[in-house]
Amino acid sequence: MYSLRPELLGDVIFIRHAEPLVEPDQPPAKWQLSLRGKALSHELGASLAPTGLRRIITSPEEKARETATVLAEVLGVNVITDDRLREVQRPWTDDNFADLVARYLHGDRIEGWEPVEQVVSRLEAFLLSRPSEGPIGVVTHGTAMSCLLGGGDSADRARFWSDLTMPDAWAFWGEVPTRFDFLRP
Repeated sequence: MYSLRPELLGDVIFIRHAEPLVEPDQPPAKWQLSLRGKALSHELGASLAPTGLRRIITSPEEKARETATVLAEVLGVNVITDDRLREVQRPWTDDNFADLVARYLHGDRIEGWEPVEQVVSRLEAFLLSRPSEGPIGVVTHGTAMSCLLGGGDSADRARFWSDLTMPDAWAFWGEVPTRFDFLRP
C-alpha cells in the first residue's frame, strides 16, 4: 500500500496542522489556529515528547507554522520552515471542498490543482534532503500528506485523507504507519 522507500520515512513523524479559524475573506494559507487548535497542539506536543524529536520542520502556511511553534515550545526544539511542505496548490473554491479533495485524490485532474505526482515529487525531494540528526517532526497539510502517505492506490489516498484529524501525527517505524492516538483513551 505504501510505495515510498523505507529509508525516506524513518525517523520522521508527519503531522497535520491543527484546526484553523476559518476566515472566508482570507486565503487559507493565512488562516491562524483556533483556540481549540492551539490547545490540541499542546496535547499533541506532550504525547510526542517520548519520541525524542530533534527539530520541527514546517510548511510556511500560518496554521502549520503556529502548530509547529506550539509543538516546538512544548518539546524544547527549533522550528525550520520549508516551502516544499506547503499544501497542494489550488484555487479557492465555493464548492464542496471535501468532494473536490476526494475527486482529486481519486485521480481526477481538477483545473488549477497541483498534480498529485508533483506533490509527491516535492515531498520526496524534501525527505531526501532532510537533516539526519535524529527524529524530526514534519508539519504539513492534509491533502499533501495524503498524496504522499496515503498509498499508491487512489482510493487509499482518499480514505487516508477522510480519516485525518486536526492535528494528526503519523510515523512509519517499520512496514506500516503508526498513528499517535493522543486524543483517544
